[in-house]
Amino acid sequence: MKFEPSLRVLHRTLAVFALAALLVACGGGEEQHAAAPAKKPADKPAAAAAKAPVPADGPDSLKANAVVTGKTSAAVDLKFDVLSKPEPGQEFQVELVFLPRAAADQLDVEVTAIPGVAIVSGATARFENVTAGERYPAPVVARAEGPGLYYLGVSARMVSKVQSEARTFSVPVVVGAVAAAEKPAPATDAAGQAVESLPAAETGREAQ
Repeated sequence: MKFEPSLRVLHRTLAVFALAALLVACGGGEEQHAAAPAKKPADKPAAAAAKAPVPADGPDSLKANAVVTGKTSAAVDLKFDVLSKPEPGQEFQVELVFLPRAAADQLDVEVTAIPGVAIVSGATARFENVTAGERYPAPVVARAEGPGLYYLGVSARMVSKVQSEARTFSVPVVVGAVAAAEKPAPATDAAGQAVESLPAAETGREAQ
């Protein structure tokens, strides 16, 4: 009976140490949990966020290049597209897109046609404060009298304070159904038989 208080004190002491150890363990776990950085949501791949690549020539990549004519060469290119198949007697639209390679105060455009084609609208156009690398569309409406292969002549003049240069182009337009060129008929003899061409051979008498 004399040892009962001592046992109680011992039990209390052990309980206090156990509780302290438990608190330390819990506190350390909380500190470790707090110290661990929160995970961020995974970033989306850059390829998925990026937009689809733009063609090198942008919206004009499918247009045809106009044929350059003349010796003068201003720093401007021309692409074109016929929006619908032209039919004789009906108006059709040709989309011209000018692509300057240098800056200029203005770009003057003039469109002419060969006989058989009439320019309905868009014969002239002017663009101010021209910037290199920009696109300058100029729609042209024309009408052909009959089927055939026609050409539109286009003159683009780059005007600046230093100089004025022009470049001319030719834009082909097929109207209606154009028959393919027929091959020439083979040559025939008096009897109507086809004459076969043979390679030339040198003939002559041998020296005696």
